[in-house]
Amino acid sequence: MAKYWEVLLLRWRADKLDGLTIPFVLGSQNYLSSSHTYQGIEDLLVDIATGDGSEIYITYCMNLKEIILGVRDSSKMSIAGHFPPLEKRNQTKLFLTSIVNNLGDDVETISLALKERFQDCIDNANFSKGIDKWSDYNGKEKAFLKNCFESLYPKAPL
Repeated sequence: MAKYWEVLLLRWRADKLDGLTIPFVLGSQNYLSSSHTYQGIEDLLVDIATGDGSEIYITYCMNLKEIILGVRDSSKMSIAGHFPPLEKRNQTKLFLTSIVNNLGDDVETISLALKERFQDCIDNANFSKGIDKWSDYNGKEKAFLKNCFESLYPKAPL
């Protein structure tokens, strides 16, 4: 079964959009069943890096002026970057683009940098980035989450 984050990112990419912020992805877990084990930033990145699904990239979105996660499909293969190691071992699922190579040299360091950047947003339920402002999901975003999760989790509490 696909992971919640992969469902979100694949659906977003299917609409020809580049990616979602980490708070957006992590906050979406509030709409999953109560039996879902909540992931933090490090858990999410490790899950991506050790998964067997889609390649996911970390990059910077010029429109949002923020770091995002996106699906690294054939249209994104020419973007410069690398797969940072996880626990000193190579991995081929989490790709760091060159534009954000200042986040760290391995998944663990990248996780810490992203936690420092986003944890307050997540803790304060500010999952959505508008023009220079974080807030909770708007109605359109909630509908997107519901649409994504109803096929994966038919009883999602949205």
